[in-house]
Amino acid sequence: MGLGLLTGGLGTQQSASAATPSSAVASTQVSSQTSVAFSQTGITVKAAASQAATSKAAANRVLTEAAKHKGKKYKFGAAGPKRFDCSGYTMYVYKKAAGKKLPHKAHLQQRYGKAVAKSSARPGDLIVIRTGSKGTHAGIYAGGGKMWAAPRTGKTVTKQKIWSKNYVVRRLV
Repeated sequence: MGLGLLTGGLGTQQSASAATPSSAVASTQVSSQTSVAFSQTGITVKAAASQAATSKAAANRVLTEAAKHKGKKYKFGAAGPKRFDCSGYTMYVYKKAAGKKLPHKAHLQQRYGKAVAKSSARPGDLIVIRTGSKGTHAGIYAGGGKMWAAPRTGKTVTKQKIWSKNYVVRRLV
């Protein structure tokens, strides 16, 4: 026995056998952590995909409702369903299509929802055109630099070009 300890034979075996279980435990822990992380990531991805699908469906409802009112006449202070002013139009469409309540003033509507960069605007987002920092006109982003809006007296609800560079985008759905 003494000779085995001096040559390291017994010590080496103990060291090797001690190393094997701790390596096995470490790899088991890594495997289970990876599995848990993968599981959690999978759940997050599924939840995000589900949320994105719900958001896209809501945006489609908003766009469908917005298009239904094409050709309806503008009337200052009107909030539909027969006539609209700009903020009355967005207020009506978001309420009817998505259950979202908005005030009947463009400058107040610009405070609702989540602020979104212009480059990240998606169809169904609220557009508020501003003079300085005051919202003066509201519409619903239709894609391609256009929005659904009730423009002004003498005009009707239409899809029109976003004519100003001074606007904010708000995501409500």
